[in-house]
Amino acid sequence: MPAARPTENQFLGVLLGLAIGDALGMPVAGSSAAEIAARHGGIDGYLARRIDDVEIAAGEITDETETALCIVESLTTNDGLIDPANIGARLGFLAATESRRWMSPATLDGIAIAADNGGVVPPVEDASLDVSAIVRGVPAGLLHVFGVFDPETLRKDASLLTRLTHGGRRQAELTAVVAMATRLAVLDAASPGSWASEVSTFTDDANLARRLQASDRTTDDPESAEAIIPASIAAAAEAARFEDAVFAIVSRGGAADTAGALTGALAGGRFGASGIPQGLIDGLGARIYLSLAAPWLYRTMLRRAGTVIDLRPV
Repeated sequence: MPAARPTENQFLGVLLGLAIGDALGMPVAGSSAAEIAARHGGIDGYLARRIDDVEIAAGEITDETETALCIVESLTTNDGLIDPANIGARLGFLAATESRRWMSPATLDGIAIAADNGGVVPPVEDASLDVSAIVRGVPAGLLHVFGVFDPETLRKDASLLTRLTHGGRRQAELTAVVAMATRLAVLDAASPGSWASEVSTFTDDANLARRLQASDRTTDDPESAEAIIPASIAAAAEAARFEDAVFAIVSRGGAADTAGALTGALAGGRFGASGIPQGLIDGLGARIYLSLAAPWLYRTMLRRAGTVIDLRPV
């Protein structure tokens, strides 16, 4: 790993990138690549969407970003500690608003179950996967960019954030994989070609490890986490610019908001907020809150690691 310490610019890049990818994918989520090509020719900016006669403005975020922000906000008010009950209360509030339209039935059920079980869903060995939940690995990864790294602590944190609504063991493992990828995007931004290999070594999911080792860039099932994770890592690692990564991944369709959010977070960690086109920032509905949340989280993580903020100019 490089000696340079992660910067606030990278934290802001991760959170802005997550939201930008989410908002770019929002209007085409559920569409196929062919449908997107026929209607739009490809995604290179924000689009509006109509759902049940309600017009969703271009640049609006979905539950991927909203859930991540609930986690970030709770972390900053709890000195970097995960408080499931506190985050769960925030998710419960979201579920009572228009944000409910973005949440899967499994997430909505999980919020209710967790509220009756101390803020977490009891673990289950066999459960279906909910692709949107893997994005919680992004804030989990940011928890582990300072201080001594312990892979098992990262796994425990990812599991805890997963169990806010989902109890599946494999669901938690995929969230941990996203957390590890996010950590690498911030810490090893100069060597993105190594990300897939390092993540494949970290995971105990044999199928996902094979796809990562093969640098699998296909989204043969663009709704599946097993396809989205390696494709998103490859897109963020190989792109020459932030926008090249996110435009390409959301144009593939499927769970485009999830894939866009993950790719945007990784590319944002690699290029930093300064590498994101200003037009994409200006058109993002949540830009002001994100611009406040990132420095709060950055300082919280520094304090949590016992690190003194370096005031010297870069």
